[in-house]
Amino acid sequence: MTHDEIEAIAALDALGAATVDEARAMSAHLATCDSCRRARDEYAEAATALVMTLAPVTPPDELRERIVESVTPSVQRFKVRPWWLATAATLFLALWGWREVGIRVEREHVIAQQAEIRSLIVERDRLSAQNEKLASLAAPDTRTIALAGQEMSPAASARVFLDPTRRRAIVFFHNLPANPTDKSYQLWIIRGDQPNPQSAGVFDVTPSGNATLSLDNLPVMTEIKALAVTMERRGGAEQPSEKKFYVMGGMS
Repeated sequence: MTHDEIEAIAALDALGAATVDEARAMSAHLATCDSCRRARDEYAEAATALVMTLAPVTPPDELRERIVESVTPSVQRFKVRPWWLATAATLFLALWGWREVGIRVEREHVIAQQAEIRSLIVERDRLSAQNEKLASLAAPDTRTIALAGQEMSPAASARVFLDPTRRRAIVFFHNLPANPTDKSYQLWIIRGDQPNPQSAGVFDVTPSGNATLSLDNLPVMTEIKALAVTMERRGGAEQPSEKKFYVMGGMS
């Protein structure tokens, strides 16, 4: 028998409606199947809960006769009165639905847990990478470079913590004007060995005008002449669209 067939018998057994052969087959299967054994226990628990929710009713005089007929063995089992068949079917469907709902709730709980675990892993990796970069701030040869506000934003400023050994940097921007939703700030490396600036990344600022940008794979120190920030279309541009900078600072 399949697991689904055994679980169906377990639901019938919880109602006392399983045949002797069905009960025997189920017992043999449960001896080696933890999943179906849990299902049997859950059906029994559900049947008890269903019974406990029923209001007590004074039985009619002929109930004894009906009960006797409903439990007679072999072919007599098929002479059960319709009211008992309807009741048993209703309880069976209730048990089956309760089981299915329980499985679905458990499955959704597992899916939610897996999604949370994946989210935590992503966050862990992000923090790990950030901590690795922040460790550069404490490196003995880390250089600190100040970028001053320019014509477009005199009150703005930035501070660069550059680790030349690892060719990494972290830039902290302050007091920049809020960028429109269709534009981004873009940091440029002005190199001494190339005629055109090199993009170092795009960023948005917080409502207070602050932002942080991490840089990797920088040119060697001798190739960097200055750093500057412009405002470009959303996502950045291949080259600065204008020469009016928001912040700028030399590497000397």
